[in-house]
Amino acid sequence: MSDQNREMFTRRKMLTGMASIALGGVVGSPSGVAAEEQPVVPDAPPLPWKWVELDPLEAGRRAYQFYKKGGCGTGSYLGLLSLLKEKVGFPWTTLPDNLFAFGAAGFGGHGTLCGALGGSACIINLITYEPGKAGITAQMIDRLFWWYAKQEFPTDRFDDLSPLPGQIKVAAKSPLCHTSVSSWTLAAGAEVTSQEKVERCAKLCGEVVYTVVLALNEYYAGRWTPPVWKPSEQIKHCVECHGPDTMDHDTDGMNQQQGHMECLMCHEDHTI
Repeated sequence: MSDQNREMFTRRKMLTGMASIALGGVVGSPSGVAAEEQPVVPDAPPLPWKWVELDPLEAGRRAYQFYKKGGCGTGSYLGLLSLLKEKVGFPWTTLPDNLFAFGAAGFGGHGTLCGALGGSACIINLITYEPGKAGITAQMIDRLFWWYAKQEFPTDRFDDLSPLPGQIKVAAKSPLCHTSVSSWTLAAGAEVTSQEKVERCAKLCGEVVYTVVLALNEYYAGRWTPPVWKPSEQIKHCVECHGPDTMDHDTDGMNQQQGHMECLMCHEDHTI
């Protein structure tokens, strides 16, 4: 073999070997990178998930601060979740931090359910739900919403975090964002884009989470008793006729409504 042919053969052999190495690196790896062994992530366990006693004030303070970063859905959800990730770990660590970002301003800005209630209700469900035993979950969420509607917000519990302490307090009247916020802004002479409204809702978010942690701590200590819902005097006759006041549709009444919201916010009293 001539020196020229020998040089060509050697070069061809070298290029062929390099191509084989490159090809071998992509076999079984669509990305073109040698496949690496991935850690096995266990499946999330069935509900209910583990709860440990949490500090309600710490959870509420976190909710206040997370509100400033992502709104009421994120604030309530992460106020609870961040502590559960630290104190319990798996399976809470499998949940994404931004899961309830869409809850801001009454879910997508639509002014429906307050996001602080939505994010909290999600965590309550994960902690208390058991197949065939959904009653406690429903009771705890229902009573939370009932408490919220009667509560005057903002409380002063988180005033030490706020640049605007001592704000005017107004009853939410409803679990709906639209009613809760509008009732306050009208009384306070504030706009929904104002810093005053931001502080009000951040404190509200903290108070909701504070209350949820108190209830869950009591529940797992065997001390929680669901409050008995009673309609206000203004709507008592409404529920008696148009009931039921629960999901039990075999109760007496015309069965034309369900729920525990105040009727006269939206309806006229047709008995007068």
